Amino acid sequence: MHAAPEHAAAPGSQTPTGLRSIHVADLARRNGWRREQVGESANGIPIEAWWPTTSRPTRVVWAAIHGEESVTLQAAQHLLRVVHADDACAVVVPVLNPDGVLAGTRQNARGVDLNRNFPSQTWSDAPSPTFWSTSITRTTERRTQLSSPGTHPGSEPETQAIMALVERVAPELVVDLHTPLECVIAMSDRSQAFAEHLAEPAGLRIVRELEGPTPGDSASWCEAAGATAVTYEFELAPMPAIWSRHSEALVRAIVERRRSR
Repeated sequence: MHAAPEHAAAPGSQTPTGLRSIHVADLARRNGWRREQVGESANGIPIEAWWPTTSRPTRVVWAAIHGEESVTLQAAQHLLRVVHADDACAVVVPVLNPDGVLAGTRQNARGVDLNRNFPSQTWSDAPSPTFWSTSITRTTERRTQLSSPGTHPGSEPETQAIMALVERVAPELVVDLHTPLECVIAMSDRSQAFAEHLAEPAGLRIVRELEGPTPGDSASWCEAAGATAVTYEFELAPMPAIWSRHSEALVRAIVERRRSR
């Protein structure tokens, strides 16, 4: 595997000390990753995917489908900094919901929970209950934040963008990064092996079904579309602690060409 530098001088302006400014996009490009716009948010912000050098990537990994979970995008961006594209097998989308990230909201700019907007058989037009970002105790009665699931399945531009990417890549595995449930969710028998493989480094529990319903979620749609889907949930913690605990699993998610069973 290629060794990515811990610190690298990327193009940029000189600082008073003579060091050059560093931007994650510059470092990703230096590591061989190719950036491509794959869609736009409801507010017209580009949604970007980073491609490895292989001509046939076998995985898609995305983060920040919920804007309030911005630690996931930090983890995804850091992967582009420390993993060389020659070693990767995954297309990485660090920010799927840029409008929500900027607003600090779970939903996109239209008030839609994107992870309830996928055209799976489970989609429902009822408002989707979930937890507020300040909730530490996550039990059913605390799911009092309501989001729109969209006017119809797949109504949102962000959903359409990631669906088109998955259909284009036809991956064997999709990994969706979330926080803070501290688990790996395997919603099917075929995703169990991948979930165990990713859960092992951080000692995460594996969950087959969440306590509350998740109609129209991305994992259900991916499984129906033929892609094994795993949801990887960090705990509630700052980024340095997240990276320390989960870096090995995250690298496994984008590097290893492990076939599904």
